[in-house]
Amino acid sequence: MLILSVMTLITVIVWVSYEVYRAYTQTTVPQIIKELMTPLNPTIDEAVMETIKEKYQIPEEELNIITQPPIETEIEEEATPSQTPL
Repeated sequence: MLILSVMTLITVIVWVSYEVYRAYTQTTVPQIIKELMTPLNPTIDEAVMETIKEKYQIPEEELNIITQPPIETEIEEEATPSQTPL
């Protein structure tokens, strides 16, 4: 009985040690997150920036055009005391 108890104790100690080691060494971060965490290139391509500025630049002819939405007149009904918000 003593030998069986000692063997069981050794088995449990080895098993728990292996699980603790595996928990510390195994990564829990998915591969897609690892790929998203790669550092970005900090240099700015000035040619690309100029191209973007040219694409989104509004011509002066369009800046001078002012449009107003049509004016709608609404008739407000008088609120009765039961319809007033609290």
